[in-house]
Amino acid sequence: MTTVESFAWGFLGSAAVEVVTLVALYVSPGRRRLPRRYHEGGFWATRAALAVLAGLLAAAYGTDKRILALSVGAATPLLITFTARGIRLMTPDSSLPKEGATPEPPAGQARDRAVAESRRGHGRTHH
Repeated sequence: MTTVESFAWGFLGSAAVEVVTLVALYVSPGRRRLPRRYHEGGFWATRAALAVLAGLLAAAYGTDKRILALSVGAATPLLITFTARGIRLMTPDSSLPKEGATPEPPAGQARDRAVAESRRGHGRTHH
């Protein structure tokens, strides 16, 4: 698959998200009017920019599978949202305190172990 094809499939994946949203609005009971955003040029310009970004991202992945490029395009809004919220990758150095790390059990582990041990003995008969 060429880069242009990957772009196109990614673009279509992003556009498909909006089509699914429109269909859901159309078939929902009591809502026959489109929300205001669908009547505004700014929404469509932003949505088109997002679809272009989705196509670029799918092309950047360099996939040779149409379904994967389509999936990347559909997932692009979530990827962009999480990135914009500041989710960062942690490196091993940044995740450990400077004085070193000492493993600690999760907060409820001692209680969980006690419950597990009491259940092991439950129902057993000692001869």
